[in-house]
This record gives sequence, C-alpha cells and structure tokens, in this order.
Amino acid sequence: MKQYTIQYLLFTITTALLLFGCNKENDVTQNDRTVGHSTITYYATVTLKGDPYMSIVKGGTFTDPGASAEAQGKDIPVTVSGSVDASTPGLYTLTYSAVNADGFAATATRTVAVLPVAETPGTDISGSYYYIASPSTLSSVVKLAEGFYSTSNCWSAATTIPCLFICTDGTNITMPVQPTGFGALNGTGTLDASGALTYVVTIPSQNINGTLRKWHKQ
Repeated sequence: MKQYTIQYLLFTITTALLLFGCNKENDVTQNDRTVGHSTITYYATVTLKGDPYMSIVKGGTFTDPGASAEAQGKDIPVTVSGSVDASTPGLYTLTYSAVNADGFAATATRTVAVLPVAETPGTDISGSYYYIASPSTLSSVVKLAEGFYSTSNCWSAATTIPCLFICTDGTNITMPVQPTGFGALNGTGTLDASGALTYVVTIPSQNINGTLRKWHKQ
C-alpha cells in the first residue's frame, strides 16, 4: 500500500511540474512583447533623409528632407525640434525624435549652415593640416557641403577641440557659435596662399578670448 501511495505522489508532483512549465512557456502576450517574466522592448531607429550636413545661402529657402523611424519593423511617428533662420548666417541644428511603445526615445540630428554669400566655384580647402608648434600633430579638414567644413582639431597638440566652420572664398573663415566639450566656441580664421591656416578662437567659459592657433596645410 505504501508503495502505491509513493508512486501516486511522485506522479502527482511530476504532472504539476509539467503543467507549470507549459504555462510559463505559453505566458506570451498577444503582441509577443513579454515572455514569462521577461519584457522585450523593440527600440526605435531614426534614419535621416538626405545629408546630415547641409548648407544654404542667406536669403535662400531651406527645405527639410525630414527623417523616418521604425520599431519592430513598423513605421512610427517622428517629431522635429529646432529651426533654420535663412536670413541669419550661422549654424542650426535640427533634432528628429521617435519614441517606441515602452517610452524609449531615439534621435538623429542634422546641422545646417546658412552661408553669408554663395561659395566661389571650385573652392575646397579640405585636407590634412599640421600644428606649427608641434608638426606631428595633425588635423583633418573635411568639406561637408558647399562653404561648410569640419576640422578634427582647431586648438593644439595638448588639447583636441573639433569644430565646424564656414569658408566660401577659400581664404576667410567664420566659426559660428557652437557647443564643444569645453563650452561654446566661436571665432574667425584665414588661410593664405602658402597654406598657412590661422584660427582666432574664443571660448568664454574657459576665459579664452581671441587666441591664435596656427596650422599649415601638408
């Protein structure tokens, strides 16, 4: 009798464990976002339409190419913050945001330069430049759009400060107010026929006011 009782108890326990396991495997909501006690979130992805860097001439018309977003293979709404004042030369940032079903946000940005005048045809000052005080220190100047450039370093060998600038004639440089890791930066600069590049940099939060940084094209 005891043997049958033990066998019955073992059968009952085994059956209960199997049923419990099946219930956990089937504990999936209709949208397949929860499995058992875990939650799956499908993060949003924002994709820019057009280029991340653009330029227009003062007084022109800026047409935003926009952006798209998706999560779990489905399109979701995109909101845009920021604007471009085509009447005022400078740099403008547009931020595109999307939020998934769980409230997690994703963003992408576009920077637009409003040029004071149209670029002189054929102008391109991109290339590699070395720091005069330390020739082994190099910076890369990249043309992003007409009259619009980035440099990987506008400061020195000891401290790297990337920035954006406008140059429409191949000689005169404007560094509009822009954020950096050291605070807001602005400045001017020149590039002469020999390849000598001089930045005049101001970073108020660092008590830097019109400091010259000299580079030369390789």
